[in-house]
Amino acid sequence: MAFSLKLISLLMCLNFGYHAAVAHPSGPQPIRPPQPNTPDSQGPDVAKSAAKLSPPCQLAASGLVTGEFGTCANIIGLVSILEAKESIVAPIDAWVSGACSSAPCSKEGLATASQTIKTGCAADLKDGSVTAVAMYSILTHYDVTRDMFCTQYKSNSTFCLPYVLGNVESQSGEKMTLGEMISLITGKFTKADRSFMAVPTSAYCNPCGQAIVGKSAIMIDAIRKDPVGIPFNYTSSEGVHVISDICGPSFEDKQLPNVVQIAQPKAGKPADKTDKPTDKPTDKKKA
Repeated sequence: MAFSLKLISLLMCLNFGYHAAVAHPSGPQPIRPPQPNTPDSQGPDVAKSAAKLSPPCQLAASGLVTGEFGTCANIIGLVSILEAKESIVAPIDAWVSGACSSAPCSKEGLATASQTIKTGCAADLKDGSVTAVAMYSILTHYDVTRDMFCTQYKSNSTFCLPYVLGNVESQSGEKMTLGEMISLITGKFTKADRSFMAVPTSAYCNPCGQAIVGKSAIMIDAIRKDPVGIPFNYTSSEGVHVISDICGPSFEDKQLPNVVQIAQPKAGKPADKTDKPTDKPTDKKKA
């Protein structure tokens, strides 16, 4: 069965919209015109062109890099994702590991950061800019967003997001670049994208896939219930239903599988991640 585009969008859209806005070390760069959909157009330029923020909003977003949020959210780790020229799986793993091992952002720091975006991006938020809405929603609903990114296997502390993306990459035989992810989200499919969509369902119909889908749904529903004064016209129900049709009804219950946990801040030696967990498809339906 074809790989569900809904799953890729659910995993990556909010993530990369945010990266495009704040990840460059000197702040967001001038937005460039969209390039032709070729391998040469992949990478940082594609991500930057996807941001489409007004100059005041770009300035506000760049301010997040040097504030408390820049430290607790491991913004430096985001830089390596945006600047990666090949596979983004390892940079995502490094960023998630750093962000989830750090102390969570304080309420005061989040309040300052969210007010910065609310003020500087007022016009973008009013117009429903996906990137601006994503930034503001992450800041105002940080706890549920962090829970999604910090899901991991209990057995060896492997983080779910890079694990599932790594499965898709290895089984497709194609590198998951930043450009490929952007083209998937925008619907401008490349040869590599079509390979991603054709991987066996075992690549993502597993406990980590279930955890990501469930926590993503909780995150989206929380933002929709309390959008904090901005337009938020997104819902988790349709995407989750499509994924559950492929992977099974347990993907709709929003519960963490027994073998998955939310990573807690750690001190000392990092967890050993050399042992790859053995996945068992979760209530997967037969094709």
